Amino acid sequence: MSKNPEDTHLNQTINESPTKDRVFDLSTVLEDSLNEFFIFDACNLSFIQVNRGARQNLGYSSEELMTMTPVDIKPEHDYDSFMKVLEPLSSGKEQRIQFNTTHLRKDGSTYLVEAHIQKLHFQDRSVYVAIIIDITKQTQNNVDLIKAHAFLDSAPDATVIVDDSGVIQVANKQMVKLFGYSKEEMKNMSVDMLVPSRYRDSHAKHRKHFSDNPKTRGMGIGLDLSATTKDGKEIPIEISLSPIETVEGSLVAAAIRDISARKASEEELQLARKTAEDATAAKTRFLAAASHDLRQPLQALRLYLSALSSKLDQPKAIQLSQKMNLSLDTMGELLDALLDISTLESGSVTADKRDIRLSEVLNKLIADNAPLAEEKGLVFLCEGLDCMIHTDPVLLQRIIENFITNSIRYTETGKITVKGILADGVIRVSVNDTGVGIPDEALERVFDEFVQLDNAVRNRSKGLGLGLSIVKHIARLLELPVCAESVVGVGSTFSVDIPLSDSQEVIDTEQETIHFNSSTEIDPTILIVDDDPAIVDAMMELLTAFDVNVITANNGPEALTKLDEGIKPDFLVSDYNMPDMNGVELITKIRAKYNEDLPAVIMTGETSAEKINDENLPNYTVLHKPININQLLSLIESIRT
Repeated sequence: MSKNPEDTHLNQTINESPTKDRVFDLSTVLEDSLNEFFIFDACNLSFIQVNRGARQNLGYSSEELMTMTPVDIKPEHDYDSFMKVLEPLSSGKEQRIQFNTTHLRKDGSTYLVEAHIQKLHFQDRSVYVAIIIDITKQTQNNVDLIKAHAFLDSAPDATVIVDDSGVIQVANKQMVKLFGYSKEEMKNMSVDMLVPSRYRDSHAKHRKHFSDNPKTRGMGIGLDLSATTKDGKEIPIEISLSPIETVEGSLVAAAIRDISARKASEEELQLARKTAEDATAAKTRFLAAASHDLRQPLQALRLYLSALSSKLDQPKAIQLSQKMNLSLDTMGELLDALLDISTLESGSVTADKRDIRLSEVLNKLIADNAPLAEEKGLVFLCEGLDCMIHTDPVLLQRIIENFITNSIRYTETGKITVKGILADGVIRVSVNDTGVGIPDEALERVFDEFVQLDNAVRNRSKGLGLGLSIVKHIARLLELPVCAESVVGVGSTFSVDIPLSDSQEVIDTEQETIHFNSSTEIDPTILIVDDDPAIVDAMMELLTAFDVNVITANNGPEALTKLDEGIKPDFLVSDYNMPDMNGVELITKIRAKYNEDLPAVIMTGETSAEKINDENLPNYTVLHKPININQLLSLIESIRT
């Protein structure tokens, strides 16, 4: 398109007009504007003037543009369609129009623009003046904003964006669902209105503190937070805060999570836990009561039977008495084992780990079991190391005692050796015997309940098959590894690994063979104290048949009163659970009276001696009801000199 002479004349006229200086200044401003400025003919649409901003954006020279029309840079229009766009101006219906369109660069690329067009008359000629603004970035920002809103609305948590003065700028649809306000209602609302009224003043201070130290974090960690909905309902919540820096200032994004369901679950869990704890406590009380109440009649029955047996002289009667004693032994062992397992499985037993010398555990076990080994003609040895260990001494004693008891039961000839060996920060205590041995395929099963090898007919003289099951439960509680090794016909070794204490002292011990005191003709005086009259009576019947002097009492104060009459006992036998004064307290008072640690036996119906051992009483033995009469008599015999 050739340059219209009238266009050249129009430019000259503008520059030569009486207001040349003013027009020249305005022309300079428009020429230097970053926006696009066009003047084009109202009839043929040819460009008359195009500023530098337009030339740079489009990539055309001024000469090239003077041969073009707006239609050439608007790919969506032809002459007719563009004239329709201009029709409100050409008809005089509008003084100006505004619309968004696309401009086509010389290199073929396009960009979005906002067009503002007016129709002017200049020296009897009509022209259109267009100011074009590139809105590519603004449009992208709008798209980004739309995407951001869509992203917020897709978030699972209620999310709100607040400015540094606490005014809500944006709220997502989850906020609408959670709080009941519309987005329009929340726009420009103070976020403090979502906080319960009693907390609003302090919440404003917390907002100020966060503004001074902005960082992504949870709000009110460790506190119970709550929010208020439109209808005034309070709900428990969790809040995560994230600072946002913009050119317009600092914002804070708060993700709010309703934790009502979790709180309800936690309350249900707490209730269930309390119910379980109450049930465990009830079971513990039941086991303690059952332990005591079931053992008391068994204890009396055993004592009466032992007293009766000492008066029998007919072989048949003696044989029947022995069978009855065997049945009582089995019943007592079964009761002990079942109560032990029930107590361990109920979780009512807890480990009381502390530093203790290993010899304190072993010496008592060896002393208690030596008479049984001697009765079978076995050599009983203790050798190895003594050291400080860290564990529960009472529960550890139960483990090793089961090992020793099994070894004595299944060994007919030879010896039993208790040994300690250091290895990798632990001491391995092992009990080795020269018994019948265990086949390899059966070793894994020996720790299960009621498992006995070569005892298909359940011969009770070979035990109940519960001892090693109790060992398994206790070892798991103490977190101690146990091990079983065996060779059929050679013997077995059961061991437990015990951690050493931090303050370690290791002492070599020489091999010790257990020796026994021989009896003499001295008749000791025994004090018997139990709150069950049947047990006191049966114990007196039994012991008077064995050439001992017996003093009896049904409680601690009565026993002390009798001793005030001038009789001094050589040996004390007391029940533990008694009214007014327990067995440990009574023994302590009697020893203080004579200023002597008199040997003592404490009888208890409880499966564990933990409470008694915690008293740190010296020179005593705990016997569980129904007590082993032979063991009691052996202890009494040991004081004869």
